[in-house]
Amino acid sequence: MLLNPLLVITVVVVLIAAGWLLYTGGKSSIAQARPGANLLPTLVATTAGAAVASVPSAAASPVGGWNVHHSGDALTTLEQVNGQLSGQALKLDITQYATGDVTLTSPRVSVEAGKTYLFKAFTSSDADFTLLARKYHADGSSTLEQLRNPLERPGNTPFTVSDAFHSGITTTAVEYVFRLSSKATVRVEGAYLEAADDVRVPAAPTRGPNLIPDPGLAGPQPGAPDVWSPYASGASTVESGRGKDGAGNFLWTRISNYQNGEAKWQYQPVPVTTDRYFEFGATYHSDRQVDVVAEFELAAGGREFHNLETVPPAGEWTTIGETFQVPVGAKSALVTLVSHGDGTTAVRDYSLTDITNPGPLRWDKPLVSITFDDGWQSVYDRALPLLNQHGFRTTQYVNPSSIETPNFVTAAEVQQMHDAGHEIAAHSYEHVDLTAIATDRLDDQLRKSEEALAAAGLSTDDLAPPYGRSDSQVDWYASKYFDIMRGTDDGINTRQNLNPHDLKVFYVTDETTPDRLAEALAETSRANGWLILVYHQIATQANTGTQEHTIAADRSTITSDVLGAQLQLVDQSGIQVLPVAEAFKQLQGP
Repeated sequence: MLLNPLLVITVVVVLIAAGWLLYTGGKSSIAQARPGANLLPTLVATTAGAAVASVPSAAASPVGGWNVHHSGDALTTLEQVNGQLSGQALKLDITQYATGDVTLTSPRVSVEAGKTYLFKAFTSSDADFTLLARKYHADGSSTLEQLRNPLERPGNTPFTVSDAFHSGITTTAVEYVFRLSSKATVRVEGAYLEAADDVRVPAAPTRGPNLIPDPGLAGPQPGAPDVWSPYASGASTVESGRGKDGAGNFLWTRISNYQNGEAKWQYQPVPVTTDRYFEFGATYHSDRQVDVVAEFELAAGGREFHNLETVPPAGEWTTIGETFQVPVGAKSALVTLVSHGDGTTAVRDYSLTDITNPGPLRWDKPLVSITFDDGWQSVYDRALPLLNQHGFRTTQYVNPSSIETPNFVTAAEVQQMHDAGHEIAAHSYEHVDLTAIATDRLDDQLRKSEEALAAAGLSTDDLAPPYGRSDSQVDWYASKYFDIMRGTDDGINTRQNLNPHDLKVFYVTDETTPDRLAEALAETSRANGWLILVYHQIATQANTGTQEHTIAADRSTITSDVLGAQLQLVDQSGIQVLPVAEAFKQLQGP
């Protein structure tokens, strides 16, 4: 056994997500700022805590420099408590909620020009929240931007949220904001902001001109710009108008007595063609959630609607951004913020820019990749015979430390899968949340994973981070050893949206219906896209509903008969199936 580099018999694999902290080996292994580098003030232990109650529409007193505000009808308390990881934590309780948003804001921190910064905090919450960054600029202005980092798995287990940015020449200070719009209990601990070179901040795409007509909302009409008009449908009372403040013009919509329908401001649709790639932006202020909807007029007649995002209530002007690809057959596009219920929404700073990649708009054919995480024995025993019936070769993401341990594949079985044409790819050395560990251990996990597979003759450039947890720092270290990295964003990869460090996936659970998979395959075919299916354990029919020995406490285990039916759908689609690395190489062309 010891002659095979994949056989590691001294490491115990942690099988439950909630146990990751025990697995890190103590505080020294937890993600934290370098000594003396944290720009945020440290919470100091108090004898009896620092509980602060608040009343509707009033701000709570700060705790440790952190502040709570709410824009509507809510009751909150903020206190300092013992942390679950180490030291002290902030505990925000929203005990009553009716309207508006509740925000927990970090202390304001000055930053230097021309530097890259990393923010990270451990958070637990029993409700969804949104992370935002408020940046202060040299001209005295500030912007509040919603980050692409929402909570995906509410619960009591701490997990990280993070952000990285380059200060450029105008940003002088920053604050981080946690926004909620429901009753909730939220804990934040271990927060830090430091100047950091070991983060990967994506370069901004090359943008064309703003295609929104009259984005400044000008015009002589007293209630509306010349090229804009209010729209409402259904049974409700709707008022609309144009306002102005120190930042310029904005459009507002107020709904009352709502029963059904919608209300929005709209402009003359912008001409588009199939597969062009666009970025939409706007700044909004609302006391209710709002849908960001792309409406496409089809050349063959009719319309197609895509809900790009649903944004929460915002008590302050907040900047949002979304990207989208024009569907097949569309000839014009209109992206708006749509309200479906009582409340007031104001919007400004509309933008729509073409960020289409140069060269061909799409790949010349669709592809599917079938992937399995963790190296479960059940995959070898139950999935491989079904895959062989169709001649499908897969990608198996394995943790070298788990091989030859109970419930996981053996080294011989890994070799057999490799010899049969399946790709053996990296899932980190141990199954640990890479965003939650210190950088020396992070680098060690990725390096040892790459080295162990290479030593066994299974070299790979392909990584899937455990739990799908990644951030800009994990990306930087992963880029030292791997060229492509699978993400967790749901969707189909296309030539326009492809990000080699964040491949989109279709996460299969026991709630995935045949119709949903069939539609994803159909869309993949229509768009000549790349669909990556993600599987975990495969149970027998008798084990349906159990989650025994499952790493992720989700619904990821499916039965062999369900897998067989899904593989049949893939086969019937006629789309070629390739392992991830082979598909990626083929899509890049010669």
